[in-house]
Amino acid sequence: MHSLAIMTYVVTESCIKCKYTDCVEVCPVDCFYEGPEFLVIHPDECIDCGLCEPECPIEAIYADDELPANQIEFVEINARLADVYENITEAKEPLPDADNFKDLENKREFLNIGINNQNETTSPSENSNMILLYDNGEMVINNTKFKIDNLSNMDNIIFKNTLLDNLKKDNVVNLNVEGKAYHEWAMKIMEFLQKNKFLDVQIKTLK
Repeated sequence: MHSLAIMTYVVTESCIKCKYTDCVEVCPVDCFYEGPEFLVIHPDECIDCGLCEPECPIEAIYADDELPANQIEFVEINARLADVYENITEAKEPLPDADNFKDLENKREFLNIGINNQNETTSPSENSNMILLYDNGEMVINNTKFKIDNLSNMDNIIFKNTLLDNLKKDNVVNLNVEGKAYHEWAMKIMEFLQKNKFLDVQIKTLK
């Protein structure tokens, strides 16, 4: 459970589809986390040093008490996705289309990631898909169980049609991740889902 009151800096909508990482280079505590098209700051790790804010070339980072009114939701988005995204500690190239998106407004629709506050899973319905990632290396896709022994095994499940074969196209995907052991695996799943046009992906961390 995050205490959102201690959040000091927030990555906002401008970062979506750009992902410039100048900010990552100057962070002394490595509190940035990376998703497929967006960076977030971990609220429990940020120390309020302010070094990242002036480094962002598109001014996507704000102190929490200086957020524009239409960006308030990104306090919650940063806090929730930091539990799912993978820690990033070194700068890398921005996304290929960053220059085309950097001046675009209203990019929230491109994030395509929902935030779910619940800590309990539900069974898949006829209008949704359920993917569960457990700390014991088990993955469940709509009640079909798979054992993940390593990343190679994970790649086989994702990329050799097993994942698609067990998902209902055009339906919501609920991705539930237990703990923080499988950030890299969760990232692979998210990237795969978005590449295959599953545009409504709801992420939930299991405590």
